[in-house]
Amino acid sequence: MGIRDSIGRLGRTALGAFGEVLTEYASDGLMKADKEDKPEREGKGLGEGAVPVDKATDDPKSLFFDPYAIIEQLGYKDRPSMITYGTLRAMVWKMPIVQAIVQTRLNQMAAFCTPEHDPYKMGFRLALRDMEKEPTKVEMKWITDMESILMRTGVTDNIRGRDGFEDFVRKVMYDSLILDQMTFEIVPNKKGKPAEWYAVDASTIRLADTATTHMNEDLKKEIRYVQIYDGMIISEYTQDELCFGVRNPRTDLRLFGYGVSELEMLIPIITSLLYSFQYNQNFFTQGSAAKGILNFKGTIPERQLQQFRRQWYSQISSVANSWRTPITNSEDLQWINMQQSARDMEFSAWMDFLIKVTCSCFTIDPVEVNFQYGNSGQKASLVEASNKEKITESKERGLRPLMSFFTRLMNKHIIWPINEDFEFQFVGLDSTTRSETADLATKQVKSYKTVDEVRAGEDLPALPDGQGEIILDPVWMQKHMAAQGGMGEEGEEGGFGEEQQDGEQPEEGDQGEEGGPNGKQVDFKTLLSQYEENDEDEEMQNSLTRSWVVEL
Repeated sequence: MGIRDSIGRLGRTALGAFGEVLTEYASDGLMKADKEDKPEREGKGLGEGAVPVDKATDDPKSLFFDPYAIIEQLGYKDRPSMITYGTLRAMVWKMPIVQAIVQTRLNQMAAFCTPEHDPYKMGFRLALRDMEKEPTKVEMKWITDMESILMRTGVTDNIRGRDGFEDFVRKVMYDSLILDQMTFEIVPNKKGKPAEWYAVDASTIRLADTATTHMNEDLKKEIRYVQIYDGMIISEYTQDELCFGVRNPRTDLRLFGYGVSELEMLIPIITSLLYSFQYNQNFFTQGSAAKGILNFKGTIPERQLQQFRRQWYSQISSVANSWRTPITNSEDLQWINMQQSARDMEFSAWMDFLIKVTCSCFTIDPVEVNFQYGNSGQKASLVEASNKEKITESKERGLRPLMSFFTRLMNKHIIWPINEDFEFQFVGLDSTTRSETADLATKQVKSYKTVDEVRAGEDLPALPDGQGEIILDPVWMQKHMAAQGGMGEEGEEGGFGEEQQDGEQPEEGDQGEEGGPNGKQVDFKTLLSQYEENDEDEEMQNSLTRSWVVEL
C-alpha cells in the first residue's frame, strides 16, 4: 500500500467525503516530493551506477538454518556441539597454557580501558566518523560526557554500585575467548536510547526459534535471543535489547548462527596436553615409573622376594621418598633399563609442539606467555627478530582483531543508536612510536612535503609569512630561489644579471643590497638554519650561496 492509499484511508475515516478531496491534494504533494527527493538520495547524475537506497522487495531464497533440526523444539536453537559450555570452561581451568593465553589477552585489552586522545598512548576515545571535519565545542562537550558514561557503563549517580568499563571488557571478552560468544544486555531510557548495559553470562544465551529461515532485521520487536536456566527460558530479548557477538562465524546450516571457539578447534591438541600432564602427574601420585626391571640372578625363595618388594615400595614410593636409595642383600642384582634418554627428548619436543599449536590457534606468540623457542629445524639467522619485535607482531595478529571486534559491537549497539556521527576507537595500538613518526616526518620534509604540510599532519598551525612553504631539499631550494630571481629581473633596474657578464660568478657572499629577488637581501644560511636540525656540509652551503647566477 502506497502513500496515497494510506493518507486517503485516514482522510475518509476522519472527515468523510470532504476529507477525501483534501487528502487527494496532500497525497499528490507528498508523492511529488518523494519523487523529487529520490534522485538526490540515489546520487543525482550517476544513472545506473548510483548507490541503491531502496530495500529488497523479496526475502532471500536460501536456507540459513536447518529447518528439520530437533533441537528447535524447546523454543530456541541450542548449540549443536558435543562439547558443552561447562566443558569448554573446564578445559581452561585444567589447562594452564590456555589460561595463560586468555589472561594475557585480557590484561592487554584492560590497558586500553581509559579515555585517551593522544594517539601514541594506550586508551580509547570517541571521534567524529568524518575524519576531515574538526569537532565544534558542542561536539567536544558531547565526547567528554559520553566518555564519562562509558567509564560508568551507563547513566548512573552511584558509580560504586556498577561495573567499570574495565570490568565490563574483562567479562565479555573472557566469554568471547572461551565460548566465542560476547553478550551484554542494553537497557534503554524513555527515548529508546541505550542508557545502561550489563555483561551477561554467554553460556546462558541462545538464539530464539523463528518461523522463517532467516532473520529479518526490520522486525525490531521480534524475539531474537533467550536466556535459559536449567533448560527453561527465563528471559527474552529483541535485537535492540541484547548484543550477541561471534568472532568466528560460519555458514554451516547446522551451526544455527553460532560460532566456533578456538578451544573447539583445539580439542585433539588439548586432549594430548591433558594426557601429557597426567602422565607426569602420575609419577608423583603412583610412585616411580616402570622404566626398568630388577632381575635377581639365581633362585631366591618367594618369601624373601615378597619382603624385598614391600621394602622397595615403602622406601621409594610417593614424593616424600624421592631420591632414597634402597638397600638389599643378594648375590647378584641386575638392572635392565627400559627407557633411554632419547625418549625423554622426544617427549619434550612433543610437549613443545603441542604448546606451539595451541598458541598459533589463538594467534599469540609463545614469547607472550613466557615460552621462548628458537628456530627449530631451521638454520640460525644472523639477524633474528628480538622478543620486542615478536610481541609487536603477535599483537598485530591476535590483539588487533580482538579490539576491532569489540569496537564494532560497541559502535553498533551503544554509540550509533545514540549518535551516528561519532564512533568508538582504540588508540595507541599502532606499532610506530613518537620517535619513529618524527623520523618519518624529517624524511618527508626533505623529499616531497613542505614544512607547513608536515605541521598540518600534526594539527599544528602554519608558520607565519609563508616561511613553511618550502621543502628542505638543497636541489629544490636552489631551483625555487633561482626561479624567484628570474621573475624579478625583467623591468627592474639593478636586478639580477644587469651588470654581470656571461660566465662571471659573483663573489662568495657578495650580493649587496640588490642580491636577492625584488632587490631584497636574502641570507640562505639563516634560512636553512630555521629548518635543518643538523649542520649541512660546508661545501654544500657554499655551493648554494654561489648558485645565484642568471645567464643572459
